[in-house]
Amino acid sequence: MGTKTAKAITKNVGTLTLPPGFDWQHWVERWDRMQARYLVKREERFALLARLVRGEATHREGKGPSAQVVDLGCGPGSLMEVMLDAMPRAEVWGIDFDPAALLLARARLARYGERAHLALADLRSPTWADGLRILVRLPREVDAVISATALHWLKPGPLATLYGQIAALLRPGGLFLNADHVGSDYPPLQTAWERHRAEMRAAQHDGRTDEADRNPLADENPLGANLGSAEPADANSGSPEPWDEFWTAYTAALGLDAAEADARVLGGWNGGVEQGLPLTWHLDALREAGFGAVDCFWRCDCDAIYGGFKLL
Repeated sequence: MGTKTAKAITKNVGTLTLPPGFDWQHWVERWDRMQARYLVKREERFALLARLVRGEATHREGKGPSAQVVDLGCGPGSLMEVMLDAMPRAEVWGIDFDPAALLLARARLARYGERAHLALADLRSPTWADGLRILVRLPREVDAVISATALHWLKPGPLATLYGQIAALLRPGGLFLNADHVGSDYPPLQTAWERHRAEMRAAQHDGRTDEADRNPLADENPLGANLGSAEPADANSGSPEPWDEFWTAYTAALGLDAAEADARVLGGWNGGVEQGLPLTWHLDALREAGFGAVDCFWRCDCDAIYGGFKLL
């Protein structure tokens, strides 16, 4: 990475810096372990996102893809790394609200040089994309916008607005994909999904793939009264490192004040729907935003990959 680029990235991820000798690889790996245990089939989701974006770019170009991709809520850069590896000529812009997360992304992605761009931005701002065109040379139009387990932090109104901003950012034929929590309007079904997710987390932690892949609706009368009223599966068996414990430890390692770190990490991102809005809500909102072709590309109970194409 050239000096000019390194300085630009440093400027646009905030004023935080890693302490001398900071073991960023330890924290990246710790983050990925936490996320992998919270999010069942995480690698499968990332692989599908990369395949879909790469496939669309290849179809468009008729040769090796050189897509321009934006990752919203990129965090420490896990999905960006997958995209950059899958498409060696692609450029990826990672955007996040938290400078501490972007510190890890900057260290993790330094080997990609000028193909990786990082920027601190608030997606609730109506001008976030305009500002990034100046700060990190975000193109007027990009080939794909992606996100993973970040947008459920937004309230429905701001999320619908963001969908419109995404549509405006995409070139004609561009693709939006979001891998995130998706809930159900029917409480017994939501209970079944959450039970199965707890079972899959435990099985995944223990390396048991048979239970992790079991269909929660394969049991007799899966949505009956017993299922709706029973206590959920033990969520602590095989439980991941809690989110707040990771951030407490990480911010302490950075030498940050705990109260200030909590305020920065949350940053007003409250009021979203943790279990996710129903898939039908998302598809309707995307159509309203200008996407002519919307679909669900993958689903596992409480989680899905959904999105759409901005038609020509």
